[in-house]
Amino acid sequence: MKVFAILRARRVYEREHLPFLLTLEDFDVIHEIGYHQESGRPLTLKLLFLQNIGSIATIQRRVRRLKHLGVVQQRRSDGDKRNVELTVSPDVIAIYKRLAASIKRS
Repeated sequence: MKVFAILRARRVYEREHLPFLLTLEDFDVIHEIGYHQESGRPLTLKLLFLQNIGSIATIQRRVRRLKHLGVVQQRRSDGDKRNVELTVSPDVIAIYKRLAASIKRS
């Protein structure tokens, strides 16, 4: 499959299965949280701010919205109860796993 055909198919899949991700910041937030979650190092809100995805206010708004939709979950850190760790919901992880599998088949 050609590069732009793969990118087009990916975008069609995202529009169909991830309609709640409206902005580039939404995608970046989910990708950063998911990347850290996958590596076994859950992302804190402070570390998310340091990723330079957007301004602090923008990131706060995007995370609040995604939490409200159930896309992002938060919990207190086991090591330091002052820290809040962010994770991607299992449903969204399943959607991304199906996307990754379809890209591998391409």
